[in-house]
Amino acid sequence: MSIQVAILKILVSHVGGKATLDSLKHDLAILSSSGDDWHARIKRLASRVPELDIFSNRYVVRDVEGWEITSAGREFLRALEAITQDNLPSAPAAETAIRAEGKLIVVGHRFKSRVRPQRDPEQSTLARRRPIREPH
Repeated sequence: MSIQVAILKILVSHVGGKATLDSLKHDLAILSSSGDDWHARIKRLASRVPELDIFSNRYVVRDVEGWEITSAGREFLRALEAITQDNLPSAPAAETAIRAEGKLIVVGHRFKSRVRPQRDPEQSTLARRRPIREPH
């Protein structure tokens, strides 16, 4: 279950690995609204352990003061997050990579080294001398 993986992640981030139920709920609410990246990562991690039960496996213990991740829970989370596709730096998208390797585009500037077609000086002079016809 992805909520159980999220609980492990939250508890391991708290000092001593312990949090009150209210604090845990607050952190879950913040993380659930933090965006697609977090949601997708937790979902991928949880897909590796579909039968996860953090309480029966003794990864988390509960008491009147709150919930606490155990050393077995920390080890389980460490193993779950071992180097995988989830924590490797993401490769740039093909579209981004192509743009990064593309040519420099300068907007609003004309280069003097630009090759322009040669104009016939006679035609330019004739065009300027022709009278403008007025409409009838």
